[in-house]
Amino acid sequence: MTTESDQVKALQRAILERASDLSAEHVSQARMSRDKILDDARKKIKMMEQNELLAAKINADREYQRLVQASELSNQAELDRNRWGLVESVMHSIRRKLADLCADEKNYQRLFTALLKQGVDHIGQTDLVATLNNEDLSRFHDNWKSMVRDSCGASVTIKLSPKSCNCSGGLKLLSRQGDVMIDNTFEGIMDRHEGEIHRLIFERLFASLPPRSTLFDG
Repeated sequence: MTTESDQVKALQRAILERASDLSAEHVSQARMSRDKILDDARKKIKMMEQNELLAAKINADREYQRLVQASELSNQAELDRNRWGLVESVMHSIRRKLADLCADEKNYQRLFTALLKQGVDHIGQTDLVATLNNEDLSRFHDNWKSMVRDSCGASVTIKLSPKSCNCSGGLKLLSRQGDVMIDNTFEGIMDRHEGEIHRLIFERLFASLPPRSTLFDG
């Protein structure tokens, strides 16, 4: 017959076994929770690392693009400076050629009378005032009337202005009423055709250069 003592001992064993089982179960669950927390932490760390790597790659790509664009702008600026320097050199050569032409009296007088006639034809009036530079005033003063008659006809009257203009050659023509003027000085002609002159210079100087995109893209 089982005594109370045996029943108590059996109950105690059952309680201890149940406690042991529960402890083991809790320990297992705790380990699983710990492993899950560590796994989640590792995943978060990995994701953070990937995000940082991605951000670093994006920043590196942006910096690379910025450096490339800065290099392109620098190269383009240098190319433009060189091109403009060449254009200025050509324009200087043109002005020097015009100065040489002025020194050649025979050829210059032929050109001057052509500019005179062209200006008269353009204005379409017969009573005009001409403004020349100081050198041309001295050069053409004595033969002015005959020069006008021979180049423009006897019906055209062009008075020489006592005031000179600041130009290297050519002349300005003004109607006697002062309402119509044409600038046939060398500087006036070059100003009117500046765009075309620059275009021609660029075409001649840079026709052999590749397009800008080719220069930078390879």
